[in-house]
Amino acid sequence: MNRYFSSQNRFTTLILWGLVVGMTFLLINAYRENTLTWPAGIVMGLVTLFILWVLLDTRYVLRNNVLLYRSGPIRGKIAIDHIKKIRKHSGLFVPVTLKPALDVKGFIITYNQFDDIFISPKNADEFLATLQKMNPEIEVN
Repeated sequence: MNRYFSSQNRFTTLILWGLVVGMTFLLINAYRENTLTWPAGIVMGLVTLFILWVLLDTRYVLRNNVLLYRSGPIRGKIAIDHIKKIRKHSGLFVPVTLKPALDVKGFIITYNQFDDIFISPKNADEFLATLQKMNPEIEVN
């Protein structure tokens, strides 16, 4: 089993951690001053926990000829035999629907007939080499 965590864009990570700290501060401050309403507290608490979940639980696992991905509540698996093509991508706009990644630099993986996903493993070269060992027919651009 090979586990790879997502690389993280510094700017995006800074913004997300800033939101977590800021919303936690607002929640604590509003609670102390008795100005916190239950609906607002629940919503802010859930949003804060969701951001933390994504930040701390974005990873990719290569195991038993399957690529498992997870980023907070987004989870799935791709049979490595079904992967057709991998291309490097860098930029804010990623032309895919599914993006369980925390960086703007990563790989677009095309699998099955028309499916694709964007991932950003921290050890990109090692990740790519391991995938190619498992399926040497993968086209890499």
